[in-house]
Amino acid sequence: MAKTLSFDYTDGNITVVVSRGQGIPNVVWLKVQSEWGARGRHPARAVDIPVSTFLSRLDWVAPYCRQHGISAEWRGDSRKLVMRRVAEHRLLQEALAGGVETEPEEVEQALRASRFQRELRSFQRRDLLQLVAIANGANFSVPGAGKTSVAYAVYEYERALKRVDRLLVVAPISAFESWEEEAKRCFATVPTIRRFDGRIEPGTEVLLINYQRLQSGFAELATWVASGRTHMILDEAHRMKRGWGGEWGRNCLSLAHFASRRDILTGTPAPQSVFDLVALFDFLWPGEARRLIPSDGQDPTATARVADRIAPLFVRTTKSELDLPEPRVRLIERPLDSLHSDIYAALVGRYRGVFAASRRAEYDLRALGRVVMYLLEAATNPALLTAGSHRHDAIEFRHPPLDIPPDSEVDELLRAYPDYETPWKFRLVKELSETNARLGRKTLIWSNFVRNLETLRHYELEPLHPAIVHGGVADRSEQLRRFREDPDCAVLLANPAALGEGTSLHEVCHDAIYIERTFNAGQYLQSMDRIHRLGLPADQETRVTVLSSRETIDDIVDTRLRQKTDRLATLMQDPGLNVMALPAAPEDGLEGEEGLDVDNLDLAALARHLAGE
Repeated sequence: MAKTLSFDYTDGNITVVVSRGQGIPNVVWLKVQSEWGARGRHPARAVDIPVSTFLSRLDWVAPYCRQHGISAEWRGDSRKLVMRRVAEHRLLQEALAGGVETEPEEVEQALRASRFQRELRSFQRRDLLQLVAIANGANFSVPGAGKTSVAYAVYEYERALKRVDRLLVVAPISAFESWEEEAKRCFATVPTIRRFDGRIEPGTEVLLINYQRLQSGFAELATWVASGRTHMILDEAHRMKRGWGGEWGRNCLSLAHFASRRDILTGTPAPQSVFDLVALFDFLWPGEARRLIPSDGQDPTATARVADRIAPLFVRTTKSELDLPEPRVRLIERPLDSLHSDIYAALVGRYRGVFAASRRAEYDLRALGRVVMYLLEAATNPALLTAGSHRHDAIEFRHPPLDIPPDSEVDELLRAYPDYETPWKFRLVKELSETNARLGRKTLIWSNFVRNLETLRHYELEPLHPAIVHGGVADRSEQLRRFREDPDCAVLLANPAALGEGTSLHEVCHDAIYIERTFNAGQYLQSMDRIHRLGLPADQETRVTVLSSRETIDDIVDTRLRQKTDRLATLMQDPGLNVMALPAAPEDGLEGEEGLDVDNLDLAALARHLAGE
């Protein structure tokens, strides 16, 4: 009896149907289901497999079928689908060898004959030539280097060669305006750009969607991408670094198979480790990432090896190439005040046992994430521990503070902490901001905790008429306008999660203060670039101040951010990244899940801190 597996696919569909012929033994059909899943109306006879799953797990089919004497029947466009996967593997090998040689004159001539009109800078032209020489590319240039302009140039060049005719951009909502405004500068005739609102209007050429909406709109998006020659771009691509393990990554990777060309943009592609690259390169080259990224990604020597291996697949314009004046980055360390120190020590003792129990359970990340958050709160403002860090009401510290009653319990004092002390970071932020204001300098103040921002806004910095941006602020644009244009508004209070991307403040602000930082290196590096980016005068001094409470989790965060940035600098072959991003030696003188982004090495460092090492 003939043993045949049938594969049925039609271009534009999001699933492949695999059917079981009468002679297929159970062991073979169980293998099909274990590799691809058992979904379908009649899974004993046929299964429906997402295209992405089918293509990413193809390698077993041919040898297994030969072993069991099974033939394959290719129906519809299924053979073409598989051959496209084989062709992409060849294109990757070609890209690793340097790509297709592209003459600059040919690219420039094609763009001159197209709608593209923007004059690119020399480093942007270099990046463009490298990207069009490969089938799919990554632009890891620093913020402010014009990644959006280069991406539009790549799209228009591919369109001129009739390889694409539409563009899907997945980006944070805060970046939408940049894509819309940049299109007006790049194109003589601006393409029809729409934001995805649940349906796709006919005639849309450039479609913008944020990562959160991919899930609800996936079917319509997949059909739109597959029904034309679609160029797909992920902006701030590090947001999908969880890959198949996260909703955003899963949807991006699933859509990748339908696109004619794929590109990613991010200045921080691997903020934690080289493993962050797996999802990004799985999007660019489906099923190939593990061949590029070794399993020993935490090994420092592995980082250098990966850097050499992926070098032909990405471009990066560095800060030094932008001819920006180097910022002055400094760390101010201070010990905790008396009561503050007692509270922190009590909290460390309390969570030492929690951490040990979690380690026995191979890291309960949810429990440990709470420990990290509580310690970060305690190192900055103990009042957050009882009041809550994400509430939008402010904490009023008593001025002058009360004397601490003798024989008081720490828990009792914690509940009344604002009556006894104002945290040293708040006092110093107030002093530094007032000094800057007297000198006519505006100050950008970063905190991950909303209640810190609201407290500074309503009490400590109220005379400076601060603007504020965090997730609960509805009039974000008005707040930014006021900070930029109102001379009385001397301070902007901001949460890195809400303002880390897509905002330029370098024309009006040259001072930034970090009240605290988390283990999220990507968020920290992104936030640095709000005031240090292309367009600064050669003589402009940019000053960044990081506040750190001595002998607290702040020390651990600082060390881990240095290590992560060192690794990223090696990976991007950009030694200037270390100098630009991390504080110099300490100075004593005056002068959520995603937000925390904790990995196992962070937790190991935290364990040593809790153990008093």
